[in-house]
Amino acid sequence: MFALSRPALSSPVLIDIYEYHKFPPMVVSQDKSIGLSFAFARYLSNVSNGRYQFNINLVSMGSLQSRLKQGQPAVVLFVNPIWFNDVEQEQYFWSEPVLTLKDEIVSVKDKPFSFSAAEDYVGKRIGGIKGYTYPILDSLVKDGKAQRIDAEGDLQNLKRLHKVGDLDAIIVNEGPLKFYSQLLGIQSELFISPKPSGVYQVRILVTKDQSDVFSFIQSLVENMDEDEAWLEIKNLYLP
Repeated sequence: MFALSRPALSSPVLIDIYEYHKFPPMVVSQDKSIGLSFAFARYLSNVSNGRYQFNINLVSMGSLQSRLKQGQPAVVLFVNPIWFNDVEQEQYFWSEPVLTLKDEIVSVKDKPFSFSAAEDYVGKRIGGIKGYTYPILDSLVKDGKAQRIDAEGDLQNLKRLHKVGDLDAIIVNEGPLKFYSQLLGIQSELFISPKPSGVYQVRILVTKDQSDVFSFIQSLVENMDEDEAWLEIKNLYLP
């Protein structure tokens, strides 16, 4: 495992990670601290060689945004500057990309929906997640050319797609798709569009008042893909 040469401290500094992704693979079991986010927090703590102890705090997106607006310290895993209106990466520290994620467009095989361009959404009912942004779809919805039906989470969307049948397709991240489709036993009944809704990189956000923490995280991320411990975590939780 990649580790800092800095000698261990007797009392590590406690660092709170604020996690609003309350779904697999980020959070599989809150009670048992199982999931990619919990594993990554432990990984950060271990690699710091006693300097830091990273803890996961599960919060709502609204609560996190309120915290950031108030200028309170925070570390946020697996996010993109666009989501936090910080495209220029000036409001917060942003690590190098940690993962590349993909949002799939999923329908049922009996009624397959293949996406290739914006016009394919015209006249369709597409399931999404409340509070999430889908630029191409949202533009058509605004013009009254498509319908967006939101749910609280991916599990609800998959159940509705499969059982109710009133959606043409849903947009779902590949991680939750794998987990929930296996849980429901419906993998063989789903059709995944060859072209996804989007492919994007995610980073780690650190507020500007935690420059030492950011320096540690940034140096780690730059070497992480060569670390077997991190690769094992990725292989366990990601498609």
